[in-house]
Amino acid sequence: MITTPEKKIINRILDKIKKKEAVHINIPGNGLVNMEKPVPFMVVYRIPPNGKDGFTSKLGKTESSYLYAEDSPEFSEIVKNIATHLSDRFKGFLLFEVWLSEKEETIPFTVHVSQKSGLEVAQKLKDELGKINILGSSMRTEINKGKNVVAPPYYTPLINDRDANKSGITLIGLEIAPIYMNVATGRAYPLFLRDLRSKFSKAIRKSFFEFVRMHTSYNASNFQMLGTTSLEKNVFDIDEELGNCSNLFDFLLLITPINVDDAWLTFKKSKYLKPPIFHYRPMPIDPELIKRRLYNLPIEDISDPTLAFLFRDKRKEVDRMLDMMMEREKPDFLLTSMQLFGPIDEKLLETAKALLVAIDIPDEPPEKKMIRAPEFARMAEKELEWLKLQDPNISTVVRIRDDIDGILVNRGILNINKNFQVSEGRAFSLLQHEIGTHVVTYYNGKAQPLKLFYIGVPGYEELQEGLAVFSEYITDGLTPNRLRTIAARVIAVQLMVSGSSFIDTFYVLVDKYHFSNKAAFTITMRVYRGGGLTKDAVYLKGLLNIISYIKKGKSIEPLLIGKIRQDYILVVQELIHRQILSKIPIKPRYLDEKYESKIENIRSGGNVFNLIRH
Repeated sequence: MITTPEKKIINRILDKIKKKEAVHINIPGNGLVNMEKPVPFMVVYRIPPNGKDGFTSKLGKTESSYLYAEDSPEFSEIVKNIATHLSDRFKGFLLFEVWLSEKEETIPFTVHVSQKSGLEVAQKLKDELGKINILGSSMRTEINKGKNVVAPPYYTPLINDRDANKSGITLIGLEIAPIYMNVATGRAYPLFLRDLRSKFSKAIRKSFFEFVRMHTSYNASNFQMLGTTSLEKNVFDIDEELGNCSNLFDFLLLITPINVDDAWLTFKKSKYLKPPIFHYRPMPIDPELIKRRLYNLPIEDISDPTLAFLFRDKRKEVDRMLDMMMEREKPDFLLTSMQLFGPIDEKLLETAKALLVAIDIPDEPPEKKMIRAPEFARMAEKELEWLKLQDPNISTVVRIRDDIDGILVNRGILNINKNFQVSEGRAFSLLQHEIGTHVVTYYNGKAQPLKLFYIGVPGYEELQEGLAVFSEYITDGLTPNRLRTIAARVIAVQLMVSGSSFIDTFYVLVDKYHFSNKAAFTITMRVYRGGGLTKDAVYLKGLLNIISYIKKGKSIEPLLIGKIRQDYILVVQELIHRQILSKIPIKPRYLDEKYESKIENIRSGGNVFNLIRH
């Protein structure tokens, strides 16, 4: 018989479900009901008589609907009422109960099912769990078709078979072997457990989607739409602290020389025989103190495996950047740079060489008009004003300064060297590179709930620079000389990695590839700065990847959601399906319809050599 307190809890839960409100209610038996929105499934965990374990008790927390508590008649009544109500609403309901196997030597997963309505879902679950591969081993899974309604061996079923079938409720049980821990000590293998939790979540979500699609009226077009849509407080806390750590130093400014112009003049006076001496800004931080803050972040406490992955990945990148800060102008700087930005593969190197052969050495008279820093800054301000119509948060500040080389966007602000100049024909396209890509993705990232998307995910530079260069092509500003420069950067990086000196690389660019002395110096300086920065190879690599991406018929727009990298697109799509990320608020000019024909040229079979203007 239900007591008055239990009846009040049930009525409170059902009232919230009827109003389509989120449910987060504590229940007797140290339990909790959590449902972000009414859905036709629920993960259930009954705390075993000997206490809960660290894995199965947390599995439901990665999903949008879960319930756990100590076993009792009242607990079963709460479950039954929720399941019956939601089954009536959605024409079906899945109760998915998980428990830890009491047997030490058994297969990793056993799916228990007794109802015909659960057979297809059980098979889907078996298939998805069987795809999990950890440390080179697949997770063997079996289905146990029993006559009795499923339940852990130490408890009775939550609902009897007659009531379940009558109400359209399907029960599936999953028995999990303690493969993730040392049974003798009871201690989990943390890295194994982390990998298992992430892959397990995706497997059960796909299985829920199979049930939802075949047995309910619930509308979902992608399995990720069934995932959790809310973020725990610790997610925001860690995101905030990661952002704070990243903002304590400006990586590119700290590894870029402050005396480039003077170094060029000295190098020229030496008749290009003495390697230039570069000077850098004083280090304003103690990298070791920031590292301590980074590794004090309790990322392991985040139950959402996707977000935990994002944060661990970012922490590793910041850690490597801090290593480079400590190794500036030392041999290890280059080694860490290769870890951070990746190696140059043979295909990329061959493409760079082929471009330098295919592109005629420019023999053009100087443009009639060159746009200098003050005028270019005014053009940039107008472009920012246009973007501000889409998002009033955009800053229109443009800085002219003497301590940078060329131009760069730093935290959404365009910085221009006081001696910078650009040809009139390239100015608009350069604005699309710097503002239409780098500034737009910064503010689109700021529109998302996580700082990570405007600070930049690890390795975002490759996609950013590839897209930025492609925007130059779209807007008719990718000149032959610009394309040659991007290809030459790959050559210079490869020469440096192979052990060539600054002077040797400079002369290869001048003698073999016929760059001017000043252009060869600039390319070489960018690559050798700090002790060896391999980042400049990502421009061509990113461009090739963008071309391949577009040829698959995909849209540029999703790439502008923030400072992401290309293999994060699936993660971004998942977070959009889960309503954690929103669509981009700002679109650059190069997505206007008038430029669509340029994109279509690539989509219909173009390649990087089609970008060459003759």
